[in-house]
Amino acid sequence: MEGTPNIRTSWSSAADELKAVVAEERSVRLIEEDIYSVLPDTSVQHHYDTRAPLYDAFVGTRLYNFVMWGTSPRDYVEFARPALDSSSNGIFLDAGCGSMLFTARTYAFSNRQIVALDQSLAMLRRARARLRKLVGRVPENIRLLQADLSDLPFRRKRFRTVMCLNVLHQFADAAALVSGFSELLCEEGNLYLTSLISNDRTIGDWYIKVLYRTGEFVRPRNERELRELFGGAFVEPITYVGKGNMAFITGLASG
Repeated sequence: MEGTPNIRTSWSSAADELKAVVAEERSVRLIEEDIYSVLPDTSVQHHYDTRAPLYDAFVGTRLYNFVMWGTSPRDYVEFARPALDSSSNGIFLDAGCGSMLFTARTYAFSNRQIVALDQSLAMLRRARARLRKLVGRVPENIRLLQADLSDLPFRRKRFRTVMCLNVLHQFADAAALVSGFSELLCEEGNLYLTSLISNDRTIGDWYIKVLYRTGEFVRPRNERELRELFGGAFVEPITYVGKGNMAFITGLASG
């Protein structure tokens, strides 16, 4: 039975350590200072590469979150902190880390080994800049990795914790993504995930539909549909907390 892999307290060689969690057939290479990639062609622009500054400017504000989603930036910070503290060992994967808008400070002062994954190079650059602003460098325990969430590049059961903030509502095949996360978790590993849902909140439901019609989001899901995604992949009961249009979910891998 596979459990949490033995991980050194210091990553002496970033590429070697990443190779220990990335699938054998994948190639890991340094593409910029402190940023690695498994993508075959890093020149292909991602959807968020041109939107990263605008995303941070709006999504990080209290007003936007309160009016549109009935939440606060602090909600995401306070969700991420216990995710990181859920274990003192094993690797933590931030699947869709973006620019670390809500997580950089928590990560910068943590001792856990963290793989922060995003497909957008512009977002990873902003994450790197945030970490450097906080502590002068990208900490040794954090690896920034460019990869595609639709094609998770990792070996099975290599992570103790997987967190995915505010991404699932962009995935049509959300069940496949959740199942993929389950495959990455070691025995009794934990998933922490947030997703927008429709729930009869007028302005939030309206805006989700606008973003769906413009192609930013997939068809809006409700609470029942979201809960059904976790059947079989995680030990019941999962923890589900709704606030405004945002669902906060934690699950324990079924092994």
